[in-house]
Amino acid sequence: MRSQLAKSCLAVLVAVCLSLALVGRSDARDYPTRPITLVCCYAAGGDGDLSARLWAEFAEKLLGQPVLVVNKTGGGGVTGTTFAAMARPDGYTLFLAQAGPNIITPIVSNTRYNFDSFKYIARTTIGNCALVVRADAPWNNLEELIRDLKASPNKYSFASPGATTWLSFAMRHLHTTAGVQVKQVEFQGSSQALTSVLGGHADYTFVFPQNYVSQVESGQLKILAIGEHDPRFPKVRTFEEQGFKGSYYGWAGIAAPAKVPDEVVAKLEKVTSELVKDPAFVEKAGNIAATPSYLGSKDWMKALKQQESELSVLLKETKM
Repeated sequence: MRSQLAKSCLAVLVAVCLSLALVGRSDARDYPTRPITLVCCYAAGGDGDLSARLWAEFAEKLLGQPVLVVNKTGGGGVTGTTFAAMARPDGYTLFLAQAGPNIITPIVSNTRYNFDSFKYIARTTIGNCALVVRADAPWNNLEELIRDLKASPNKYSFASPGATTWLSFAMRHLHTTAGVQVKQVEFQGSSQALTSVLGGHADYTFVFPQNYVSQVESGQLKILAIGEHDPRFPKVRTFEEQGFKGSYYGWAGIAAPAKVPDEVVAKLEKVTSELVKDPAFVEKAGNIAATPSYLGSKDWMKALKQQESELSVLLKETKM
């Protein structure tokens, strides 16, 4: 009797589990059927927030559901990133992924999440970062700067936008690759670092386009190297063209908790691949100094894994 009852209970349990699985798959295929939350771990008005709202504005038109940007700040981005990583993996909580919170912070800090806590769905934009100096500086390209840095160790100074920022890590990678030693002066953000260079207190910095374009165009700064070609500055060569390979540009994209269904990933990939081609999206991205640069999940994951590996090695080399 007990054996028969146990078998009956087991059969019911299996049937319930199968039903729930089928419902889950059906929900994923019908996705989305309700509003989506896009978490940004930085404050409203910043680079990350603007990138999140840009994607949300165009994605909700294609998805047929509202996309609500929620700013969960604190802990240098850890609070919001942790919240998103621990969310239910159903596609209704997404995350605006960036190098700082998703790659660098888990390497240098003890966080409840790591790189693999997320499924990286689609890259949306890049920020074409540049190494800049004052207009009256003696260098006209990266090769000339590196030559002097090698000749006079610790004579020149790099204005860092922050010790654990991606911008600072990119320059550490450059310094290590080039075999140079420089004085690194820490600042709270790109604006302060750039002000130091403009004031002659530091020799160079590495910043996003919203920080340097107007000053270059007005003749206050000049660019020695840039992440990707920019038609506004056709004579400026990239880092790679001057002998230094690496990811010398920032990026933003859409991620979700790691176990999000494949159907949801495919839907969001398709939507993102379409919206980045919209002329209105391209124009609005330009207004926030971002360049549309789509990568699907597979290619983006491959690129991010390489960047994570490079940064991990760099940390060991710099003993940070």
